[in-house]
Amino acid sequence: MAGELGRGLEPRDADLLRELLLGVLRWKSALDEEIGAVSRVPLPKLAPNLREILEVALYQLRHLDRVPPYAAVSEAVDHARDSGGEGAARLVNGVLRGILLLPPPSAPDEADGAGRASRLAAFYSHPLFLVERWVARFGPHETRRLLEADNEAPRLDLLVGPRGGTREDARAALAREGVETEPSPLAPRALTVLSGNPLRSELLASGAYSVQDVGSQVLPLLLPPADLLVDLAAAPGGKSMSALAHGRARIAIALDVSPARLGRVSENARRLELRGLASVAADVSRPPLPERRFDRVLLDAPCSGTGTLRKNPEIRYRVTPGAIERLARSQEEWLASAARLLAPGGLLLYATCSLEEEENERVVARVLAGDASLERAPIEPPAAALAARIEGDRFRILPDDRSDGFTAHLLRRKA
Repeated sequence: MAGELGRGLEPRDADLLRELLLGVLRWKSALDEEIGAVSRVPLPKLAPNLREILEVALYQLRHLDRVPPYAAVSEAVDHARDSGGEGAARLVNGVLRGILLLPPPSAPDEADGAGRASRLAAFYSHPLFLVERWVARFGPHETRRLLEADNEAPRLDLLVGPRGGTREDARAALAREGVETEPSPLAPRALTVLSGNPLRSELLASGAYSVQDVGSQVLPLLLPPADLLVDLAAAPGGKSMSALAHGRARIAIALDVSPARLGRVSENARRLELRGLASVAADVSRPPLPERRFDRVLLDAPCSGTGTLRKNPEIRYRVTPGAIERLARSQEEWLASAARLLAPGGLLLYATCSLEEEENERVVARVLAGDASLERAPIEPPAAALAARIEGDRFRILPDDRSDGFTAHLLRRKA
């Protein structure tokens, strides 16, 4: 959406527009709390356009330093005047100047005490139920780090394809175009962009790399190499392309319900010169493939996305415990269906970009309880940076500056 709104703008202005749109979404409930504490008109009764004007202006005041405070206030007042006349302009001016007279909110400490989760949720603009369960599972310090990561602007990750040469070749070529990158410790063909815009580079069009989150690149590395990989719910195709680029499979069957999205998968694979990709449009719950015939299956299941709130901040305003439970029931069906494809001795990696137990540990436990021929298998990743993320029989990355968050389990059909 931000990209469409930025069409026709200078690159710097388009970047600022995207920053404002995503930044307001990340901090919306915290911004509204400050506005509501000062506004003489209750938030629910504010005209939607005035509320948005106030949110954008306050986000600039609290989180950006490229726009001076007086300029942010003046611009907001002008927009309000154009939208609703002098009364609207006076209201916006009074609210913003009233806020500036107050000290900015400070991050709550992590000390034990009643209301700790609610204070963290309010300050970092997250659903209270998520923060409560994260504090209980990860502890207050790790939860605070997680919340901070969710509110940072994400970096772009790149998958270097065969046409890009080695990772260092691609890195040097990007540097010559003013794009600074660093090698990711998580995946051997991944680069993380530090500055510059790789989307405007001719190297992208020529197939030297694709834009792909490093977490998606990691998933095939958690499976031992094999000749063929079945990638279920595959679009936008990152896992299949990573498996081929890293030599984890010679052939990848990418299955997804959307023919249009599969078309983009195939086009990206051709652009990167990744041969061996076959796409199949089908429902993941009823894959048109023979049962008990495949040695490697990967299911990155559709999920609540609570590990991706940094890139998809709107999720935090629609996720609910009930929605997570409904997804978990579908995930159980999808995982059981994926497991039926496994040959004896075959391995199935089940992953979600969710941090919630309902969608991960509990789904796996129910599927194992319903099929005695399945068992857990240890994950043995090829890199130390990945091995450090193993917790018992579970692989998990919490959101940080290197990746979105996701969870993975490995299942095996007994020989």
